[in-house]
Amino acid sequence: MDESLDPFGWAPARAGLFLDFDGVLADIAAEPEAAVIRPGVADLLVELSDRLGRVAVISGRPVAYLAPMVPTEIDVVGLYGLEWRRAGVPGTLPEAEPYRAAVQELVDAASASFGAEVVEPKGLSLTIHYRSDPAVAPRMRDWVVEQGERTGMEHRPAKQSFELHPPVERDKGTALVELAAGLDPVAYVGDDLGDLPAFDGLDELAAKDVTTLRVAVDSAEAPPILRRRADLVVDGPAGAEAFLRRLLAVAADGADRSR
Repeated sequence: MDESLDPFGWAPARAGLFLDFDGVLADIAAEPEAAVIRPGVADLLVELSDRLGRVAVISGRPVAYLAPMVPTEIDVVGLYGLEWRRAGVPGTLPEAEPYRAAVQELVDAASASFGAEVVEPKGLSLTIHYRSDPAVAPRMRDWVVEQGERTGMEHRPAKQSFELHPPVERDKGTALVELAAGLDPVAYVGDDLGDLPAFDGLDELAAKDVTTLRVAVDSAEAPPILRRRADLVVDGPAGAEAFLRRLLAVAADGADRSR
């Protein structure tokens, strides 16, 4: 692991670290609202933000869910880039706002079809979970596709779930490239299909000679393609935390040497 982290010790103040939330900073929970940041990890992120140029969480979750658990020193991007909290200030992508009423209509329809307990309203998007009943996944997928075609919303597979989003070109990759402007090296840590666009964003940065590091958090649910594309694979959220602690040590050592 240390060799892949070496660039983060050369000029830590120019380095960027970006992370997913569920399955990375939080253990996977049976119910969406039960996922919380692991003990001690919030303080660890603050220590990293003191050493690195930028640390940010980029998630499919709403900012309203993440903000109480992620310290204000850490930027938060929610709903795959549709909303954010930067330097403590919240914001929303203007192009997505007109879809808020359509999303609420879909939340109501999904709740009627599958039960409100599996529908996660997110304001500007929604997620429908099948973790509690995998047998319903094919019918749920067909419903999501049908609703996407009817409304023009974009449908996506996610971890044990399906999602509907406004048809605007925003994902974790576009968010990462924006936040990483001027940084080198840049790392992203993710565990799911929704994190592949962030790896694409790292590819875009690498094409501009930025040093990048793709970190996959492995689990029984991790897609093989994520592991194949990763430069480094760690074992579960505990492995992700160990990676962060090692990165902090490397960055601290680099900062001390530069004095």
